[in-house]
Amino acid sequence: MIKKQLFTSIFFLLFLHNFAVQRTLYVDGFNNILGSPMKEDKLLKFAERNSFNTLILYQLNKVDKRFPLTDPIKNSTLAKFISKARLKFGIPNIGASGEAASFFINKIDIYNKSRKKREEKFDIYNLEYEYWSSKASGIDGYYCINYLEENMIPCGREGSFKFFIDNLKDLKKLTSNSKHKVVVEAYASFYTLNEIKEIIKNCDRLSIRAFGKNPKLSYSSARRNLDYLLKTKSKIKTSILFSTTMSNLGRWLKFDSLDKGESLFIREMNIDNSLIEKNVNIKSFSYHVYSDLEKSLSYYSYRKN
Repeated sequence: MIKKQLFTSIFFLLFLHNFAVQRTLYVDGFNNILGSPMKEDKLLKFAERNSFNTLILYQLNKVDKRFPLTDPIKNSTLAKFISKARLKFGIPNIGASGEAASFFINKIDIYNKSRKKREEKFDIYNLEYEYWSSKASGIDGYYCINYLEENMIPCGREGSFKFFIDNLKDLKKLTSNSKHKVVVEAYASFYTLNEIKEIIKNCDRLSIRAFGKNPKLSYSSARRNLDYLLKTKSKIKTSILFSTTMSNLGRWLKFDSLDKGESLFIREMNIDNSLIEKNVNIKSFSYHVYSDLEKSLSYYSYRKN
């Protein structure tokens, strides 16, 4: 038993040494967190304790209604949070998530320009638009009604993909003119080889879905996406995105650690195709979302004690 535990510990140490990886946390319910010192510190302590280097913030459209992002006086609440995350809790990267470039152009980028201090600014613009969803992109779907029809783009996957790429191009143009360095990140899944070739031309970082009940199944769900990315021969910075709901990795994480989950994912990947680790530039593991992960890790911590 002791030998087994020692072997496991050595395996994890070798993994961490050979595969230097960062962690990203997607923060849901952020509108209800911002402005409450207790809730803000709970989130930031959780992120610090679990070695998260990046936060991606959701609900900024709702935050904008409470603390208008384009108003340099009223947006100071958000600025203080971002600054606190960096300076007090050592979380260097803070990203904003949105569905369309117009939100970044009309809100997030104006917020960034209104802040004088670099530590108060976003440094990631995360575009989360699931063009592959036939329900959302099809006739009477959410994307069809809210984005495609009003831009005179045919509803369906082809039109929705065009909208996605056009928005990535708009974000790249927007950030290329910024004095403050901002990374454009694209969330992608269920793509074809031709689609991913186009996507990686127009973003700086890629987030790939890997949803499953355990690390092995999570890898299986990401396998085709990783194979396609491998075929592009691209070195784009890539993040593996886990879902932490109870129907996905959340239940597994009640009984095992983040380190172990990440190492088992990489081990499964190497067993299947060692060329992926050698040629796909996997830089981080991402966890979606904070509220689910916090419950799982609280249970895991309770069991350990």
